[in-house]
Amino acid sequence: MGVVLGALAIAGCTKETIVYKTRAPYNPPPDSVNGFLGYFDVATKTTTCGNCHSGTQASWVNTKHADAWADLQASGHAAASCNNCHTVGPNGNLAPAASGFALVEDSAYHDVQCENCHGPGLTHVQDPEATQPLASIEADTGQQLGCGSCHTGVHEPFVEQWLASAHGSGSALSHAGGNATCAPCHEGKAALEIKFGVTANFLEKDSTKLEHITCAVCHDPHGSPYTAQLRRPIDVPTTDNLCVTCHSRQGTPPWSAGSPTSTARGAHGAQGLLVLGQNVGWIPPNFQYDTNLIVSSHGTSANPDLCATCHVAQTTVTDAATGAFKFQSVGHLFDAIPCTDTAGIPTADPNCTIDQRDFSACATSGCHGTAGAARSAFITIQTALDAQLDQIWADNNANGVIDPYPTDAGLLPQMVARGTAADSAALDFSSTEVTAAKGTLFNAALAATNDRQYFLSGRVFGIQFSTHMASGNGVHNPFLLQALLAASIQSLNTTYGPFPVPPSAATMKVQATPPPGLKMKVSGTQ
Repeated sequence: MGVVLGALAIAGCTKETIVYKTRAPYNPPPDSVNGFLGYFDVATKTTTCGNCHSGTQASWVNTKHADAWADLQASGHAAASCNNCHTVGPNGNLAPAASGFALVEDSAYHDVQCENCHGPGLTHVQDPEATQPLASIEADTGQQLGCGSCHTGVHEPFVEQWLASAHGSGSALSHAGGNATCAPCHEGKAALEIKFGVTANFLEKDSTKLEHITCAVCHDPHGSPYTAQLRRPIDVPTTDNLCVTCHSRQGTPPWSAGSPTSTARGAHGAQGLLVLGQNVGWIPPNFQYDTNLIVSSHGTSANPDLCATCHVAQTTVTDAATGAFKFQSVGHLFDAIPCTDTAGIPTADPNCTIDQRDFSACATSGCHGTAGAARSAFITIQTALDAQLDQIWADNNANGVIDPYPTDAGLLPQMVARGTAADSAALDFSSTEVTAAKGTLFNAALAATNDRQYFLSGRVFGIQFSTHMASGNGVHNPFLLQALLAASIQSLNTTYGPFPVPPSAATMKVQATPPPGLKMKVSGTQ
């Protein structure tokens, strides 16, 4: 019976033909004139480009750009004038002003998609080998290409502040950008390839024009697992930190040296190393602390975003009388305590009094109760370092030369005044030999403050020395800097003294509060 039923069941089946149809990888573009494709599937936010570039699609869909249209509508102040920065259209590329959503208000053009930076994609999908729509990494105000076409204005002045910063207009580009050794931290194209492994093409890749450290160097336009689409994390206290990637070039001697007329370079981009308390400074023979455990309070878990906490702080500026919004500083001057104008807006002007500087980042980060408290701590640290630095060299005649005592004051001018062959050899910067005198000057340059900038570039016995400012006026690691200077002063006195004018006992004391876990050095070890 079962066999019969089975036969009947089989006999009752009908044959169904399944027809497979190949669908084109793109839809007809709503803006057929300019060839913007937009979304292939609006519901799933699948861009037409994503049909082939699936990895980029998967990363991009998690960025804020993928929700740009919905965020605008939910903001409460959506207006037609906002649309070009929240839809596919002419902003970010060289398409005509009336194109994309600006020409055809179709949902396929919602959000900031691939074509915003790469331009219309129709000709590329029709013949991928013939046309390569490349994006630009440049940024500027009034520029249709790149990030600056949208990230601008009083609410998002990213490009304006970046242009005023050393990243956007630093003078080092002209000489360091073309040097193969320096370029990975000073030139945009080299930084992308060497520091971050970006080998993809972009408009400027094969150009001989030097590029500043633009937005795309630090931020991945296609998305990343890190905050703000950064190429590396900012919350790890290691040299893998985005900022420390470059701000960690050289923190210890020996330094570069050459002929007696050359420049002997000291610490170079050592800001990150100071914050981490890692491989930085000349360690005097009498140094009493375990150098692996002198970490700045700004480099611990108490400050999760490390450099970015202070140097990329956002501040809303309002009118003092009415409280009305005036300006949203986005921290892309990269100045932790910027000078402000009469309206309270941060500026790139480095010349202002301490009372004209904005310390709000220190207070809003959760480290200091108020901006005023942060300012007081800053002044205390800088004053303590200045007192120690003066024991090493006080440039009384402000000529940038370590002149013989008593023209200049301090231990090094006393060595210059004595002028023996041993003194000259100890301060011979045409040699890479590390002496107590040169090591002390290395540490002094590492700790140099705004008030003692002559340590950053000067001359001794006719030879020039120079370095980059690294201490942040001591803030980057006050305890380590004070400890290094105290030990260096003592080493100078014991190695070359006694001097007619001995160092003050006060300079031998470290005034900063030791960080948690600091240990004394075990005898005979570093």
